[in-house]
Amino acid sequence: MRELSWRIKRCIYEDYSEDDRQAVEEILLELVDDLKGGGGEERIAAAALIHSRGKIDRLLTAVHVAHEDWRDILMGSGLEHEDWPERLDSEFGTDPKT
Repeated sequence: MRELSWRIKRCIYEDYSEDDRQAVEEILLELVDDLKGGGGEERIAAAALIHSRGKIDRLLTAVHVAHEDWRDILMGSGLEHEDWPERLDSEFGTDPKT
């Protein structure tokens, strides 16, 4: 199983209650593990978080959609086009070490 990026973890910490954070992280880890390959794991996890807006029920819906067709979760999240790395940086920040 993979680990979520620091910025995905930060978003979980900021958007979810202490009681929900572990569950959200596990849900996203399972999602990216199921959809592994191609290097788009952070992109898909980020799109699910954008769709969820801090709500568990919305996250579960986003995960379901991603399992049906991962491209659908990218639509409307701002991460569906070729500029997705820049959009991801804008939404979630960049590595403070760089």
